[in-house]
Amino acid sequence: MPGLTISWDEFTGFILSALVAVVCGVIIGLERESKGKPAGVRTLVLICLGSSIYVKVSILLSGDHGDPARVAAQIVSGIGFLGAGAIIQKSESGYVAGLTTAASIWVTAAVGMVIGSGHYILALISVIIVVLALRFLMDLEGYLFYDSTIETKRIIFEPNFGKTRWTILGQLEENMIRPDEYTFMDESRATPCLEFKYTHKNRNHRAFLAQIATLPEILEMN
Repeated sequence: MPGLTISWDEFTGFILSALVAVVCGVIIGLERESKGKPAGVRTLVLICLGSSIYVKVSILLSGDHGDPARVAAQIVSGIGFLGAGAIIQKSESGYVAGLTTAASIWVTAAVGMVIGSGHYILALISVIIVVLALRFLMDLEGYLFYDSTIETKRIIFEPNFGKTRWTILGQLEENMIRPDEYTFMDESRATPCLEFKYTHKNRNHRAFLAQIATLPEILEMN
């Protein structure tokens, strides 16, 4: 059947675009994974790969008479649903979380569309710019607008038969605190504590401390 036949150049181009999309998704995903963000390697690889496949298929199907740009426009609209799912409204804390994750999803889809259109060098340059922005702009923002000094907070709490530890772990996970930023100490004693590496510039750190400060099991924070 004519609709099922493709040339060798089309086949190799499709495979190459898929491989480049996977590589680009892995690069961005590893950066996000290193920060403990919910959209990690697998998610961003699938987003980049899916976008490139949609564009590539639209080009194959449209031939000389269609308009593949219409499919690209639908990708932009559809990816918004994934981005919206990554945004969590913290109304009780007065801020919105997940905007950077949503933006990462959005820009990864854009990279996938560039790959699907066959501009691999532009896609790789875009990935480099994205990773540099994610990696260094936060440090620059902290240097310009926040105190970057790292403090160690000792949070003493009642064990409550181990229940308090799990409550604190839940708050740590909710605020995406990395495992290397906290340590539970003296759990065998009557009053165990949590050593927490805190910096004023980190919004997640501030939110975590504000949330656990309301727990009746927390005895002291210094």
